[in-house]
Amino acid sequence: MARNLVVKGYDVLAYDLAPEPLERLVQQGARRAENVAQIGHVCERVMVMVVNGAQVEAVVSGEDGLLQTMNGGVIMVHSTIALSELRRVASQAEARGIQVIDCPVSGGVVGAAEGTLTILSGGDAAVFEAQRHLLDAVAANVTHLGPLGAGLIGKLANNLILGVGRLAIAEAFGMAKKAGLSTEALYHTMITCTADSKQLRSLEGAILRGEYPPATFHGLKDLSAAVDSGRTVHQAMPVTSLAREFYQLIDDKLGGLSGSNEVMRYYLED
Repeated sequence: MARNLVVKGYDVLAYDLAPEPLERLVQQGARRAENVAQIGHVCERVMVMVVNGAQVEAVVSGEDGLLQTMNGGVIMVHSTIALSELRRVASQAEARGIQVIDCPVSGGVVGAAEGTLTILSGGDAAVFEAQRHLLDAVAANVTHLGPLGAGLIGKLANNLILGVGRLAIAEAFGMAKKAGLSTEALYHTMITCTADSKQLRSLEGAILRGEYPPATFHGLKDLSAAVDSGRTVHQAMPVTSLAREFYQLIDDKLGGLSGSNEVMRYYLED
């Protein structure tokens, strides 16, 4: 995402705890920040892309976070976190006169590299429109879904369908394999049936060839965030909660790996 901003002519001041990707970005034309606080001091618009809610809070309101040095401006939160976490960060920022919009992304590593991401956004409509040129620079599809948290809820809705659906696919093919069916024959039959889906086809490598590359979907984290967010808006989430328990089981068994491909590995490998 940062590289695409640089390529499109934006002046990017970047920081990352990992030195290698930061160095690559600097070589491509970005400027290197020494810490997060420097970004807050220099930049009026900040895009935050980290893994989880704790990291978002550390970047925004931590001891050396953006709020220590940022005066006014806008923070765009691209991470998929719980609604309660987003609201807490936004409240702290707005107390300092800083606007927050949620802009989680969908499309994975390939979408980020090629600039074809989908961004689901929430927050003040005027603030969103003022940042839209930045979002359009890194994504092919940008949608404003409503007030603060609307983009996040949209992303969590997408990911809970993804998480529950992939668990169902893995369980179905696990059952078929143990019953002695050819998973290849079943797969080619199912893509002509009502169970056919983009998600099923994306798992062809796992089903047919035992390929389990690392996935960007963090099953346990995202389903946990969905359950937490359902609680926040007073929506019962029994199916997502049960799926979350299975992702926890898989996470424990496979040593902290609960991506979609690891779910397939759990069910298809003896």
